[in-house]
Amino acid sequence: SRGLGDVYKRQDMERTKMTLKDLAVSFHFPKFSTSRDFYKAFGCRVCMLLSYQMISVYQLYIVEDYVHQTKTEAAGTIATMSIITMVVSLTASLISGPISDKMHTHKVPVIIASLLFAIGTAMPWIMPSVTGMYLYAGIAGFGYGVYSAIDQALNVDVLPNKEEAGKGLGILNLATTLGQAVGPTITSVVKTTTGTYTPAFAISIVMAVCAAVFVLRIQKVK
Repeated sequence: SRGLGDVYKRQDMERTKMTLKDLAVSFHFPKFSTSRDFYKAFGCRVCMLLSYQMISVYQLYIVEDYVHQTKTEAAGTIATMSIITMVVSLTASLISGPISDKMHTHKVPVIIASLLFAIGTAMPWIMPSVTGMYLYAGIAGFGYGVYSAIDQALNVDVLPNKEEAGKGLGILNLATTLGQAVGPTITSVVKTTTGTYTPAFAISIVMAVCAAVFVLRIQKVK
């Protein structure tokens, strides 16, 4: 069949050998002057992941120390929050993609997602209660669900070289690692220094808003 013939042709193609030296030489960050949108997307992902990890990793401790619940009560609250987050995140993932395609834009959903996450994070800051934590799980969870569904499509849009998409996406994934590592560290330092999680909410909100600003300033993508 034609498909089988194509397989044989691919097997007969000459493979390019690459040494570790060649790999090291080929890996370089895109020039900032010609890849401004790429680095804005990078900044967005760092800020968003940092904002998310600052609160998400410490949810149990926040419920115990900030909302002042016992370990048993906190376990029940966290379980309920997990269910709320799962439901809203799945819903957001299912509807945000088609809506984004219908609107022919990836920027707008990501901006909305970042702002929703900031609003959700503000809920327990304003209301240090179980209700505030549930609102955080619902609003921030929905925002993060939208962000997760659309972010990768936006990243593909801003790649400086489509022929080196793997390398570009790999660099953008460094932003994920950076946010995941730095976010909890900031919260730990804040709690150790001030004795409360209150400033962590404010910093998380600022980071989410910064993520929205980074995306807003992307120029070559709708």
